[in-house]
Amino acid sequence: MAGESQLQQLAQQIKLRLPGWDVRSATLATPGTFERELAAFGSVPFLYPVFMADGWFTKKALPERTGSREVRQLSPLGLHPMLPHRTVKLLKQAAERHGWSLNSCDVMIAAHGSETGSAAADCALYFAKRVRALIPFKKKIHTGFLAQEPFLSRVAQVSTPRTLLLPFLAGTGSHLTEDIPDALAEGGFKGVLLPAVGEADFIAELIAHSLGTAWLKANNFDPVSQHRTVEHQSAGVEIDAETVAPGMTNHGIERCDEPSRGSHNRLRVVASLLKKLQNLQSSMKRQAA
Repeated sequence: MAGESQLQQLAQQIKLRLPGWDVRSATLATPGTFERELAAFGSVPFLYPVFMADGWFTKKALPERTGSREVRQLSPLGLHPMLPHRTVKLLKQAAERHGWSLNSCDVMIAAHGSETGSAAADCALYFAKRVRALIPFKKKIHTGFLAQEPFLSRVAQVSTPRTLLLPFLAGTGSHLTEDIPDALAEGGFKGVLLPAVGEADFIAELIAHSLGTAWLKANNFDPVSQHRTVEHQSAGVEIDAETVAPGMTNHGIERCDEPSRGSHNRLRVVASLLKKLQNLQSSMKRQAA
């Protein structure tokens, strides 16, 4: 139930950033919850996996649970392209709270890993590599695992009082409250244990951005193009995407034979929500800088 509560809070934060959306949440652990929430959608929903790896859960468990129900499944949280950028800023802030500069600190990543496959470790190591590339000093980032070599208990032995340990986990749970502290105690960890990256304030913003971009692509709106427009064919109106930005809604621009008050209202709704997502994108770029 702790996981359900955490996801519900995250869903509410995402909904604040995506006005007009029906945002729901469910873990795979609570019997029947995922299926019940999925059935509540009348149209094809976007499915965002709050997982750190693109492995067994995203490639097998989720497809099995969705069954014949059509969904648009996105890449998991751990692969979000902006996650390393925002994490570096998080590490800088953590160092400053202790009166240190990040340049004087070591960084250690704690991840789960897996005994049966490489996907979990690969995603954690790729994340660590991206973080390392964004830190302007030449220090190694140590990565330790709970379920495979190199084990966290062994990696913890090289820690210093200025080691910042970041759990590469989606949120709270026994891994964070029991397994990681036990491994650190076994290894004589000397540094600072930070909250899991999935608990960071910016996570809802990243997920909202992913959902917004997915909606644009699903509606044939290319967010990468430098010269793109959304065309309302019946009214003969074009929205320049450089001045209005992506936002999400369950409404769309519908074709009809004659322009109507409803069609113009829908156009205004889309334009307004597109503007909201561009503001979100601009905010993300400023915070990552």
